[in-house]
Amino acid sequence: MGLGWAALVALALLMGPVRPYALAIVFGGAAGMAAFQIVECWRDRYPGADPWLAAAGAAILSVAGAVDVRVLGIATLLLVVIALVAAILHPGGGIPIMASAGQTVLAAGPVGMAAASVAITARYEIGAVIVLVVLVGVYEASDYIVGSGAASSLEGPLAGIIAMAAVTLPVVFLEVTPWRGADAWLFTALAAVSCPIGQLVASGLLPDPDSPAPALRRIDSFLVLGPLWAWLLGLYLTA
Repeated sequence: MGLGWAALVALALLMGPVRPYALAIVFGGAAGMAAFQIVECWRDRYPGADPWLAAAGAAILSVAGAVDVRVLGIATLLLVVIALVAAILHPGGGIPIMASAGQTVLAAGPVGMAAASVAITARYEIGAVIVLVVLVGVYEASDYIVGSGAASSLEGPLAGIIAMAAVTLPVVFLEVTPWRGADAWLFTALAAVSCPIGQLVASGLLPDPDSPAPALRRIDSFLVLGPLWAWLLGLYLTA
């Protein structure tokens, strides 16, 4: 599954002028499945939200990010409105309407924004989105390989951070655009902090950290890093 995901992302990165949309489709598909799985994991306790609406909302947010940041903002507002209307028209599980709508938004919003941020980064700069994807990829691979057999829960993330540092060395040496000098280290530091936090946030979106949500785990490292990376990259490019 990991190799298949890497192949899809690599193919999307090669799509040239339509690269942001290709990434939006790949990551949006994962985000949609993640949102669906989040709702399904909560169904036994809070059966009010619609998993299909959450999945569609997450996927639409991803595509909206590929179009324009303003379109993403509008899509986010529409998601809230549609989730509220759906909760009013189809109340379920005996939970309050606002709680049902909030569950849909909470399932779709974070993963949809994470996916959209990758597309936004691709619109800004090809080098930045490649480095973003590679950093997350080496972090997750190292975290899994080392962490799966480690005695401490810290060993996996530490191995991932060391791997990200190793990747950043050639980025700085080759002066990969858009960074100037050693500025790429600042973004790597952001990734080193944000990837583990994103994994914790993903666990918080589930009723139990071990709940079956493989699609969410596929993009959990982007939950915090993705939006921060896209935002700070935009500021960096205009500085």
